[in-house]
Amino acid sequence: MFDIKENLKTLPDKPGVYLHKDKTGEIIYVGKAISLKSRVRQYFQSKSNLDPKVRAMVSHIAEFEYIVTETEMEALLLESNLIKKHMPKYNVLLRDDKTFPYIKVTLGEPWPRLVKTRRIVEDGSRYFGPYTDAAAVTHLIDLLSDIYGLKRCSANSFPESFRPCLNYHLKQCRGICTGEVDPTEYRKSVEGVLEFLSGNTGGVLRYLDEQMVREAEVMNYERAAEYRDQIAAVKAIPDQERLDDFLTDVKRNRVKVVRRKAEEIANRERQKQEALKEAWQKTGLTEINRIEAYDISHIAGTDSVGAMVVFEESKPSRKSYRRFRVKTAPGGGDTDSLREVLTRRISRGLEQSPGFLPMPDLLLIDGGINQVNAVEQVLTEMKVHIPVAGMVKDEKHKTRGLILKGEEMDLLDNRVLLRYISTIQEEVHRFAIEYHRGLRAKKLKKSVLDDVPGIGDKRKTALLRELGSIEAISAAEIETLEKIPGMNRKAAENVKKHLNK
Repeated sequence: MFDIKENLKTLPDKPGVYLHKDKTGEIIYVGKAISLKSRVRQYFQSKSNLDPKVRAMVSHIAEFEYIVTETEMEALLLESNLIKKHMPKYNVLLRDDKTFPYIKVTLGEPWPRLVKTRRIVEDGSRYFGPYTDAAAVTHLIDLLSDIYGLKRCSANSFPESFRPCLNYHLKQCRGICTGEVDPTEYRKSVEGVLEFLSGNTGGVLRYLDEQMVREAEVMNYERAAEYRDQIAAVKAIPDQERLDDFLTDVKRNRVKVVRRKAEEIANRERQKQEALKEAWQKTGLTEINRIEAYDISHIAGTDSVGAMVVFEESKPSRKSYRRFRVKTAPGGGDTDSLREVLTRRISRGLEQSPGFLPMPDLLLIDGGINQVNAVEQVLTEMKVHIPVAGMVKDEKHKTRGLILKGEEMDLLDNRVLLRYISTIQEEVHRFAIEYHRGLRAKKLKKSVLDDVPGIGDKRKTALLRELGSIEAISAAEIETLEKIPGMNRKAAENVKKHLNK
């Protein structure tokens, strides 16, 4: 006989799907949970807090079953499939034939394009997904089509009388219909999209991040915000390979196999840890559990900031990330800034500050021998012994190797460690740029326009949005200024008078 109280004690604190059954064994409800332990227990606590429908369901629960998944998204997808299969009495959502959207790459066409679809058919196309956010899929298709210059229309043949559409004139399409596009170059772009959708998002993220910083620097905040949203959309893409494996299990109705998913994941994780341990041993380093990586971000030596990211047991520990605003060496370059940042960090650790414990097993520095020497000098002065390595990039700004013990170590023959270091280097660079961008944006909001009578934040924003810079505003005629939304003749004259001083 199923003992609900005893089985509640064995629930794991992991994401997954639970199935409630009545005394006949029929599934009456399917739900998902971020934590099975917390969610399922809620049904069997105080019934006064439950709404009438849930109370009615709970009164019929004779037993429950659960399936552990790796992520909340996998739980969501599995829940959808199980509801459609069993049609539980108390489920009122996800009962229709709706499915999650996919991104379809139409490889069967002469000029492949990206399409959102909810149906998978054997037509030579590649499908990526499913994705839980349909709006994000649309946004992502537009983003990739823009970046890679892909065709957007469904036409595959173009007679001589064919005229390019608006997308071509807006430079949102290369103009396949003009006959001037090289098929080989176009295919390379398609391959780039396939690589991106397969999970290699680093290149596109770097491109978007650079564009966002550039727009922020010229105070084009609306455009910078668009790039920020695009970055968020890219980062929302799930691990396609793992998702495909998971859905294969579900579609084959091998639901019970998913029960072993947690054990399989744990085994894979152990294998990864062992491989990484062996990779570290090739460098002469052992017992590397906690890594702290540092990067300095600035523009022409000004507004310097430092970033510290932490990886524990090969995974990022975001709660341990720290940011530093460089104070004593604002124009002294990366090495002086690193000295200040590391001095402050090590001091906090020696003071047993909870936010800076434990001390790291390895310090990774974004830079070369000069940066490594600067950090090692700080450690020597503070009588602290921690290995220091520099993360070296190639001419394409991709991780190439490590500087360790005064020598450069090429990691091309140590692919496991190369991928790991590359991940850390990209993460600390992202974190540094993100912090610097925020401070820079706040600073740029202050300008000479703040002292102009009658010009508040709205008018200042409108002026900068329309004309782009203080120089352009200063060069504009009064008639131009007064036509900008929110402005009038008096305000335009004040701006002109003030800037002409």
